Amino acid sequence: MEFVIYTNTVWDSPPRSRHQLAQALSENHKVTFVSSNLKGKPGLTIKRLNDNFDLILPSFPVSRRIRYRMPFVNEGYQMWLFPKLRKHFEGREVILICSDFGAHLIGSYFKKFIYFASDDYINNVQVPAAVKAYTRFTQDRLLKTATFTIATAKKLVDDFRLVNPKSYELPLGAPDFSKSKADEIRKRKPDGRLKVVLLGFIDKKKTPVDLMNAILKIENVELHLIGPIADDFLDYLRPSEKVISHGVMTGDPLGRELERMDVAIAPYYLEDPNSGRTPNKMWQYLASGLPAVITNLPNVRHWEFPSGTVYKANDDQEFVNQIAQAYNENTDSLVRERIAIASRNSWHSRATQLMGYIKDDF
Repeated sequence: MEFVIYTNTVWDSPPRSRHQLAQALSENHKVTFVSSNLKGKPGLTIKRLNDNFDLILPSFPVSRRIRYRMPFVNEGYQMWLFPKLRKHFEGREVILICSDFGAHLIGSYFKKFIYFASDDYINNVQVPAAVKAYTRFTQDRLLKTATFTIATAKKLVDDFRLVNPKSYELPLGAPDFSKSKADEIRKRKPDGRLKVVLLGFIDKKKTPVDLMNAILKIENVELHLIGPIADDFLDYLRPSEKVISHGVMTGDPLGRELERMDVAIAPYYLEDPNSGRTPNKMWQYLASGLPAVITNLPNVRHWEFPSGTVYKANDDQEFVNQIAQAYNENTDSLVRERIAIASRNSWHSRATQLMGYIKDDF
């Protein structure tokens, strides 16, 4: 058995759920990752990344940013690419996972496939009504023709089941724990500062500015931002001298920086129109042993955590109060418990969960 992960995702980009699931599956299976197309003369480039992982890079005359939302051009791309992929994998026991919401013709070329959604692709960006209607059409056809579907958010699963009853939740996962120094991580020694960290793509669209400023009013707080920041976001934060921006960090440098923090946050707007929103960064926080204060989004309300590990806030004041509570309650024992929670929810465990769905329904 081998897996093909078909995506509209650039391979050489910050790891997304498609990359992470593919890497987890490659621990025990051969995996081929099909990336979004490069702009150029039609063709396929196949690269062997390691013994268990291949990468297919299509090239096509139309940029993928235009192609995947444009009727007829999108179908033309699929009618060119899918026969080539079918021929490439002919005679092999392949399980195809499609994470491209526009790839609605895939069922015409592969009898069985899994549709994987990690976001609300209809409402996650502002697009013209005609484009939104086309996205709804392509995804509905994928739901109807998929053997089964998986989604990272409960609301998406509930919606998908109205079209395909075989739809299951597969939440986002925590980082790889084979390299984790879990036994060495301890609660940071008090020094009079409360170091709060926010990790992710930071902008006004997803990050509530009023809440950020309420956090900055906490006595002795430092707000540390890790990740790309929209050009003007910092201009709205006061007092600015309590804000420290670290830029983009990954791997071991990111892990070391998180270990220097006291409380980690995942703030969102409760009225967020994106019904697929879940706090991916929460798993990274728990993997680092940090208490996580998160907005109580609809998709996390059914998740249960031991006391002192994850704090769910229903409004700005509760969010601020829970930051202080998380700091005051923190212990080395809770640090170890958070890391254990993350370990049980790693991408490896998600791959195992997916294999169970495959065994039952594929």
